[in-house]
Amino acid sequence: MTVLVSLLWLGLAGWVVLFLWLFRNALGFPLVGAQMELNPRQMPRVSIVIPARNEAKILAVTLPKILAQDYPDYEVILVDDASTDGTGALAERLAAANPGRLRVIRVNELPPGWVGKPNALHQGFQATTGEWVLATDADIEFHPKALRAGLWLAEREQAELVSIYCFLDCVTFWEKVMLPGFGLLLSASFPVRKINDSRSSVALASGGYILMRRSMWAGLGGYEAIRSEMIDDLNTARLVKHSGHRIFVAATKDLVRTRMYYSFRGIWEGLRKNAFAAHRFSIPKMMFTAGSYLLFNLLPLLCIFYYGWKWGGAGEGLAAAERTVLALSLAQYAVSASMHFPLMLFLGIHPAYALLAPIGAILYAAISLDSMGKTLFGGGVSWKQREYAKPEAKREGS
Repeated sequence: MTVLVSLLWLGLAGWVVLFLWLFRNALGFPLVGAQMELNPRQMPRVSIVIPARNEAKILAVTLPKILAQDYPDYEVILVDDASTDGTGALAERLAAANPGRLRVIRVNELPPGWVGKPNALHQGFQATTGEWVLATDADIEFHPKALRAGLWLAEREQAELVSIYCFLDCVTFWEKVMLPGFGLLLSASFPVRKINDSRSSVALASGGYILMRRSMWAGLGGYEAIRSEMIDDLNTARLVKHSGHRIFVAATKDLVRTRMYYSFRGIWEGLRKNAFAAHRFSIPKMMFTAGSYLLFNLLPLLCIFYYGWKWGGAGEGLAAAERTVLALSLAQYAVSASMHFPLMLFLGIHPAYALLAPIGAILYAAISLDSMGKTLFGGGVSWKQREYAKPEAKREGS
């Protein structure tokens, strides 16, 4: 019992520290919206690059909105990455209806040593003609002022890379349970105030909106420099910032938005793809993360159910040590829920879902272990009908 009480005290201390850390990071969090006066003084030509693999359904919604930007000089380059669902045909039809605005590039095979998305971005980047390049994803919905916003931020902040965090639409039960907690994990690991601080080495960008000066990115080697990286946005931001260039990130509620996954299986596969790679394929780091999630979430839940049942359902009294265990477990649960409430409100999710946050955290621990296991002992994690193993163990052409 002494060990259990000690672990619960440790967990409560961890939750309180995390709560204070997130609260500090939330202060002054930069937000940008369509209602702001988004008129940059300079309006250089911009190339928007969209990698797409089997995205015909969502592109029918998102691509017309990207083509409707309130900006005078931009081009859109869609890279059809060996799609088999009519992605290329849809894009060609839209290109015919938008001459001079949209171009389509077809990629038929993946070169050895490359991951799919960096390769598609590389092919698109090679064809760009703009002074600035905006890399986005096929599932991102753009407001007409989205492009203006990025250039306005770049000018205001004197940044060579600007990223706008897409507003996350959560529709199904599992999206609401699992994705907000993952967002808090990113916020804790990559505080925006540190990302935007040139003195800090912390770097991150959102793959749905990365606007970069073309000459700067080309000078760093472009996408060839990150050709084997599963997490292209994180490594793009790291390369730019660690090379001495300023980056700036902001959030929005209306300029860019996305629904990342549509099912429990999609969430699992999407998060599994990046989990082990995000820890630089380090087994100790991965085990620490998964273990922390289980210690801070699963253990308190088990204690609440067991001792709550013993106290109420079974009609038994609790000893002093058992009451301490129950109180500490409930305190952890309360801190966790209160930490998730503000994000639920921001995302337009019913605040009651904050009470289910521990379930999402437990599932993410399982996803992380699955990611590590498949990378080390299986065929590798799969994404977009491709399999990726640990970098030094990748099979040729995978």
